[in-house]
Parts: sequence; structure tokens; C-alpha cells
Amino acid sequence: MENSVRKTLQILVGGTAGSGSLTAGAVLGRALTRMGYYVIGVNEYPSIIRGGHTSYWVRAGVEPVYEIDDTCDVVIAMDEDTFKQHANEIRKDTIIIYDPDQIKHVKINAIEYKVPLRKIIREYELAPIAMNMIALGVCGSLIGVPMDYLYKAIEDQFRARPKVIESNKKALTIGYEYASTNTFERAPRLADPNPWGERIYVTGNEAISLGMIKAGVKFYAAYPMTPASPILHYMINVSRDKDIIVVQAESEIAAAQMVLGAAWAGVRAAAGTSGGGFALMNETLSMAGMIEAPLVIILAMRAGPSTGMATMNSQEDLLYAIFAGHGEFPRLVVAPGDQYEAFFRTIEVFNLAEKYRVPAIILEDKHLAESHRSVPAFPEKTRIDRGQLLTKEDVMKKLKEGWSFKPYEITETGVSPWVIPGTPYALVKSESSEHDEYGYVTIDPEIATQMYLKRLRKAEYLRREIEEKYEPIKVYGTEIDKSDIVVVTFGSATWASLEASKYLLEHGIHTHIVQISYLAPFPIETFKKIIKPGIGKPIVTIEYNATGLLGRLVSLETGIKPVKHFGKVDGRPFRPRHLANLILQWLRR
Repeated sequence: MENSVRKTLQILVGGTAGSGSLTAGAVLGRALTRMGYYVIGVNEYPSIIRGGHTSYWVRAGVEPVYEIDDTCDVVIAMDEDTFKQHANEIRKDTIIIYDPDQIKHVKINAIEYKVPLRKIIREYELAPIAMNMIALGVCGSLIGVPMDYLYKAIEDQFRARPKVIESNKKALTIGYEYASTNTFERAPRLADPNPWGERIYVTGNEAISLGMIKAGVKFYAAYPMTPASPILHYMINVSRDKDIIVVQAESEIAAAQMVLGAAWAGVRAAAGTSGGGFALMNETLSMAGMIEAPLVIILAMRAGPSTGMATMNSQEDLLYAIFAGHGEFPRLVVAPGDQYEAFFRTIEVFNLAEKYRVPAIILEDKHLAESHRSVPAFPEKTRIDRGQLLTKEDVMKKLKEGWSFKPYEITETGVSPWVIPGTPYALVKSESSEHDEYGYVTIDPEIATQMYLKRLRKAEYLRREIEEKYEPIKVYGTEIDKSDIVVVTFGSATWASLEASKYLLEHGIHTHIVQISYLAPFPIETFKKIIKPGIGKPIVTIEYNATGLLGRLVSLETGIKPVKHFGKVDGRPFRPRHLANLILQWLRR
């Protein structure tokens, strides 16, 4: 029987936490990326160090794949929970790679490929953890991934750890050769890829970290909190090479205050956290609004409220990010739609935050933060814009013209020229209380009103620049006037929306997808222009929350109210076919 050739292939690696299942999945994703396929890799793990079940899905295709599918073609089962927790993902033609001596109490209604993993470990005197690479070698051989690509992926995964690289290569080779000598003709293979240039396999957190480096960030502080912690780990690893100071602070409050101080001093800086940590940073956020400092916070959303499900996905903090803090002050809130966009939006955020002297929030969700995707290699050169930053020479020239430096000078745009504290002849005085143009505390009603309105004026000019020079909203799918339904979404919910639209098209339903990246200031005119040709068509929202927070924001800002919300609050991403069926049922009601 010949191997079936497919345009997409999905592999699941499941096992106990600490078994290396996540690592094996990531290595496979890297190898497929190197081969030239479009790849997405998604992980799931409990909030414990050892024990519990972990999963890593790899989906690859010759054409773009946006989200993992509802079922799997191949499953590597490292424990019995893989069968119990993923029963709905296993079809009769799914191939299950497992050790029959390790998994004895499960009735398998699929195609079995038995591998004596424990026996191989003892025979070759390998560490038990090596079972993940043996199983991966078997899988790679079955689905036709050349060993050289797997070797390169191991080198990518464990760079700077030569002993680990060699031991993993050895285990993988043993598994690969085992499958080669124990032929199995029914394994599916991917059609040949259509190479589209150099690609990298990155998570959202890695993309944001790389964006910060390119944006010139020189200080990063955080208190560990899933799913933002990988940013802290990444920045620590590159800190020496990139000359960046990285601090694991004693609390989220301390991290935010450190970053605020660095930003005030002219250093590009950021703090990363999740919902509970962001709550502790609110007072610092308000202070940044008052002293007009470009404080940047990365808010990686996870399921709440309170501790919620610490390692699971959600988009519950959207309105919180927009309205957090006491008092009124403008802020920038940007939610990247995927890993590639995360890199560029991060650079934009730092440029705009400094140009308009406002605090900014990069809003991501766990699914984006920790999922991998194959994307084009990021550019080496990027544009840095520091706004109205005056150098020492600028200050001296202006002084000769009779100018007096005011750190909070009232201007038409609300944006004041600024200097790095310590610049000669330009005193920078800042107060967390209301102040005048020079930074001195005041309760004078006229001055207080002028300063308050000065700060708020920035929002409209910032909005205009975003709408004129950036792409605050992306659209996909059928042209809106020819569509049957309009989907409004953001962040990683875009992925399921895009994938579900393929299945909807099979049923004759044409979808227009509107993905909003800039949430504050909201791109009102851009949104209205996009929606106008589709007025009268059903507008729905797809989000990972219960109450349609993006839909409520759209209604608040534009008066356009979505008629239906498709939400999910179990911490897991939408599966595309399931989402498509929900939409079909609603349309045919």
C-alpha cells in the first residue's frame, strides 16, 4: 500500500510533564520549517513542574496553515493520558506510535505502530528522557522527514549545549533506523513544499523579544509570571551579547517602577507580566501617564479571574488594558495578530510611545505568546524614531535663541520636546502630582485644566498617525460586499477565524475577516471605512472571552454593534471545524 500524499499533516506528541514531549514537538516543527513548509506548533501544559499531561501539536502544510486542526494524522503517545485526553482527535486512520510495555491498559481504535522504547533505552544505555527523541526519530522516518533536517533542528533547539545535542542526535538516529528496518507503508507524507525564502520558527514571546532588541531596548525587568516568563528567560540569555540589563525584580510593582525610572531617564525599557501582575502595575501606569513617560508593559493574557488557569489561554484583559489606572490619560494598546506581526508591532510601540510620550501596552495572549510559527526571517535594519528628543547641541542652539526648556511645555499636539535628564542647561523636573510646564506642583485651576487637556490632546494626534502611516486593521477573505458574514477579531483568535473560513467556504459561506491590532487609540475612521460596504451583513466577533470584549469596544468607539459573539473560556483554542459548525448553525437558525 503506497503512502498517501497530503497537503497538510498534523502530529501530536503527548506525555507526562518532564518527559520531553514539548521538546520533541518543537524539534519536529523546526525540521519541517527548514524543509520549507508552513508550520504552526502549539503546546499545552499544567501549572506544575512534574506530573500531569503535556501536549505539543505540529501542523504543517504546503500552503499557509493558521491553526491546529480538529484531528491528528500521527500521535506519539508517551503516556496513557494521551489516549484519554485526546480521544476526540484520534481517527481510525490515525497512526499511534507507542511502547506497548509502557501503555498496557488502553484500547486503541486506530493504526498502531509499536516501538519498544524502554527496551531500546536499556539496550543502548540511554537516559530515560531520551525516549522522546527515539519516538521522534520513528515519526520522522515514517512521515518522510530527512534525518539531516532533524539533526539541524536539534542543533537549533539546543544551541550552545554540545553534549545535549550529541546525545539527542544519537537517540533520534536509533529511532529513525528502527523505523527504517521495521517498514510501515501506510504513513502519510506531505506533498513537496513550495519554498518561499528563509524562514524561522518562533513563538510570540520570542518575536516580541527580538522586536525589543531591534527597537533598542536596554533594560528589561519582570517578576516571573506565565505566560510572560519566557521573555524574561530570553532576554537574560541574550543580555551579555546585546548589552542589555535584565532584572528579575522582587515583585511586579518593583519591576514596573524600575522600568518607569529607566524610561524617564531616556532608556528604552519594558516590563512583562500577566493579569495579576498587571493589576499590581496599575499605579505605576497612572504615574507614567502623569509624568508623560514612555513606560512599555507587555501584558500576556491568561485565563482568569484571579489565578484562574495559569497556563491556559484567554483574551479577558482587553478592556482592562485600555481602561486600567486611575485618572484619564492617553495610552497606546497594541495586540499583534501573529508571531510575525508581533516583531514589527513591538518596534512600532517603542517608537510611538517615545514620540508621543505615553505609556504603552503590548497585549498578547498565551496562545500567541507560547505557540510557534514559521515566519519569514526578520529584517536586520529597522527604523528608530525618538520623537522630539533634543540633544545637548539642540539645547545649546535653542538657548542662544532665548528659549527656556520646559519638560511639560504646552503644545498644539500635547507633545513636549524632551531631553535626557542630565543634559546641561535643561532641568528635568517630574512630579506624580499635577504640575505646571516646568514640573512644579500646582493646584491652580487654570493651569491644572491646561495640563490635563494637553495630555489628552495626544490621543487624537496619535490616532491620526496610526491610521495614516500604519496598518491598524488587517482584512482577510472575501471582499466585504460579496461576503455572507463579517468576522471581527484580534490576537490569536484570528488564526481559528482564518482556518474556519476555509471550511465555511466548502459550505458556500464567504467570510470577510477584520483583525484589529491597534486597540487604543481605536482606529475609528479606518474601521468605519472597512465596514461601510458591508453594512447590513451580519457582523460577529470571535474572541477567547465570554462577553465579547472587542465587540463592546467596537460598539463604544464606533456605534457599530456586532450581532453575535462566539467565545471560548476553557483555556484552549478554537478548533476550526468546530468553530465553522457553530457559525453554520447560527446562520441557519
